Amino acid sequence: MNPKYSYLYLMIAFAGLFFLGCDSFISYRDIDPGRVLLIAIPDMVFFYLAYKTYPDTEKAGSKTSRVKSL
Repeated sequence: MNPKYSYLYLMIAFAGLFFLGCDSFISYRDIDPGRVLLIAIPDMVFFYLAYKTYPDTEKAGSKTSRVKSL
């Protein structure tokens, strides 16, 4: 996947999360679980896409350092 889209996915996911918070705040007494899932599931998909497109960095231990024995 192309890493240039990771910030776009993050922005969409946080915008959806913000919308979910505002919607829950406005309709506090009558929160519909179906509507919450309808908003939260695409947010989770976009967070997952942002995670998958994040550029790989060098992981700890990927370089092998060998200790020479005497």
